[in-house]
Amino acid sequence: RGAMHAFEDLSPRDVKEALPGAGATGAVKVGLWMRTAQMVTLVLSVAACSWGTIFWRRLRDLPKSTERPDVLFNAEELRNLSHLVLVAGHAVILADSLEHVVQKESDWYLEPYQRHQDLPQALVSHIKSGVELTAADPEALLIFSGGQTRAAAGPRDEGWSYYRLAEHFSWWGHGGTSGTSSQVAQSALRGARLEGLEGLGGLGGRGSVPVPQRTVTEDFALDSFQNLLFSFCRFKELVGHYPQRVTVISFGFKKRRFAQLHRSALRFPASRFSFVGIQPPPGSRFDLARAEKGELQNSLQLFESDPYGCHSQVLMEKRRARNPFQRTAPYLLSCPEIKDLLEWCGPGIFRGNLPWKN
Repeated sequence: RGAMHAFEDLSPRDVKEALPGAGATGAVKVGLWMRTAQMVTLVLSVAACSWGTIFWRRLRDLPKSTERPDVLFNAEELRNLSHLVLVAGHAVILADSLEHVVQKESDWYLEPYQRHQDLPQALVSHIKSGVELTAADPEALLIFSGGQTRAAAGPRDEGWSYYRLAEHFSWWGHGGTSGTSSQVAQSALRGARLEGLEGLGGLGGRGSVPVPQRTVTEDFALDSFQNLLFSFCRFKELVGHYPQRVTVISFGFKKRRFAQLHRSALRFPASRFSFVGIQPPPGSRFDLARAEKGELQNSLQLFESDPYGCHSQVLMEKRRARNPFQRTAPYLLSCPEIKDLLEWCGPGIFRGNLPWKN
């Protein structure tokens, strides 16, 4: 026949035609079987359509963390920023899916002393606080600092791990134009105890570049001193000048280390330096007493006698062990104004010229 009839229905019009010799009873049975098959096919088709619709809706409603920002990062828009908000890294994320990253320690690479301490909850609170403070100040640049410090974790950055987590949580509602009030920003995470917010006066609610476009990583720091020093350089790389104000977010028991020892080693004015200390919630398993004892023995006493971490065997070994991939920071090239400071090893405090002296 012609092409128009290529798909003509050639199925038998009658059961007897399909089954010659079949009696009336057999014909009825075959007819019922065919109708049943048609009904099953119809039900399966409807079910497939319904399942497809449900799947599509769930795919469409996935968390916004899978979406890319509408505004691309543009460093030219950051030239007027003056406030460095630093979140110092403590661990690396291993998991591909971050659905349970707040509860599951196995999603992180943790050192033995960090395990069974509910540490992920505390780290998330640091990241959230950094996002909130940056949202409250249109002149702030948020930097997540921390390098590839764990050999067993592979070449994963602490800073990038923190950025992934903020992105996963859709920046806690601050992914759009910044404009939240300082009161919201200073509330931080429920149940957390914050110190140092009283020094953050002048936070405004003006519109600005969205927080995701004012957030970067610093991927070379190997300890807390380098977290601070290298973030100064990272700020300068992006903004074109060094920060006028600095806010550091970390555990409360590290306040003396950052606000006194490291700040003094960099000779940054105390009047323009703030520290936000976030302690784990009281109900967590975090052993604060043990952490404070370790802070005194393994950090404070060592940095007091060796402010730049160049002479203490313990501090030097920490940096060596935390650089398994033999990376070299680029800041001697990008921050020539403080080249002498970057190369200074003390033991005395550096007395050369610094761009933030005045």
